[in-house]
Amino acid sequence: MSVSDPLLKKLKAFVLALRSKAEPVTDSHTLLCPLCENIESILLKGLKANISWLGSSKTEYWTWISKIPALLEQNRVNPLLSMSITAVKKCEKTKRDRGRGRNFVRIALMKKLLVSVITFMKDNTEFAQLHYDGFDSIIGNEILTEIFLSLLHELQQVTFSLQLKNASFLDICWDLPVNKQYEFVPSDDLGLDIRTVKGYPLVTQVDPNSVAGEDGKVCVGDVLDEMCGASLRGVGKSGVYYIFHQHEGQPVQLSVIKAQNKDGSLYGPIGQLRGIVGINDGEKSPSTPDTSSPLADFEDRLPPEAILPEEIVDEVPVHDSEGRASYKTIYLGKSYLGKDGRVNMIEQGVAEMINRSMEKQNVILELGEKELYITEVTSNKVLVQHLYTEISACGRRTDALKNFAFIAGETYCSLAKEFYCHVFEAVSPEEAKVILCTIAQGFDRTHLMT
Repeated sequence: MSVSDPLLKKLKAFVLALRSKAEPVTDSHTLLCPLCENIESILLKGLKANISWLGSSKTEYWTWISKIPALLEQNRVNPLLSMSITAVKKCEKTKRDRGRGRNFVRIALMKKLLVSVITFMKDNTEFAQLHYDGFDSIIGNEILTEIFLSLLHELQQVTFSLQLKNASFLDICWDLPVNKQYEFVPSDDLGLDIRTVKGYPLVTQVDPNSVAGEDGKVCVGDVLDEMCGASLRGVGKSGVYYIFHQHEGQPVQLSVIKAQNKDGSLYGPIGQLRGIVGINDGEKSPSTPDTSSPLADFEDRLPPEAILPEEIVDEVPVHDSEGRASYKTIYLGKSYLGKDGRVNMIEQGVAEMINRSMEKQNVILELGEKELYITEVTSNKVLVQHLYTEISACGRRTDALKNFAFIAGETYCSLAKEFYCHVFEAVSPEEAKVILCTIAQGFDRTHLMT
């Protein structure tokens, strides 16, 4: 009786089809997504669940792939494989293990690394058995693994030419949007307004006479992906502005994920983001997220740094008739950050002030049109005063939602040399969220990229 598997038969058909044409496989190739889905199905088949005293939980193939360099530390590990795994770990465009695994598969196809990965599993049966069911998997079956390897050897003869930086939607689906790279002349105003929707900076307004709006380079509904080499996934609106002002006076390299596919249809996941903020053009798209992780249910698993995890759309806080908002809160103090005013320093600043045993101060946090004040309740003394232009970031940790913070420098944030993280404790997580949104709106009003 022959040993086979439907997934391997399907993979063989893909390999034959791709090898029959001597042309590179690009992101727009009709067989790329089906091929990647097929490889992913093989890697997922028979994958054991993670079992602990809390119960069982789903695991991903990236879990074991990420461990390979450490296991081969004393042997001759393929340096390209190790570098590729490290690159995936450092990539800020994927927030879930499924997305990281997909990112690795794309890199592995480009760098011809899949043979090395599966050979490792074949040669390390105990490790393979730890992660795969021997009766219900391909990788856990010795014969099926050999067949899989032979097909991967054939696949190595195919040239893949993929845009590896285009990874921001891999958490959601294999089908990727058009990604454009632009370089704009130095400017203090790109002419864009954005709103953060599920961690993606969505363009909501474009000045047609601006450098970004010229010739329709950036359009309403597009998503900003990278700026000056920094990923914009999950950094929040203030984070985008901070990166922009950090490179003031320099050419601006901007990577943009286009809302439209090459055939003019709307890219499905971006279409859903547009719908959340009311950008609807009634256009249907054949490109939709896979059913295992629809965008409607997708939540970024951000590290516990300063981004608002609930920041779906911008909140509209309540101000008084003079455009001011006041909140009674507890001031925990300030943490010195040196020259680093980036948003991811919120995590460090909040943790330091929570753990520091100092007397808490009851204060009034007053948020005005152009600046904010921290006033001590009993003495009515102004403890801290900052213009919004001096604030580089605000946010809270995901594991301490009542605590919130903002980072400010001694002058305009793009020129500041010393930054402090000011940390507070709100009455409730909900109030902390409203305060942060109020600060963020003040920041947006007074910065130039609008």
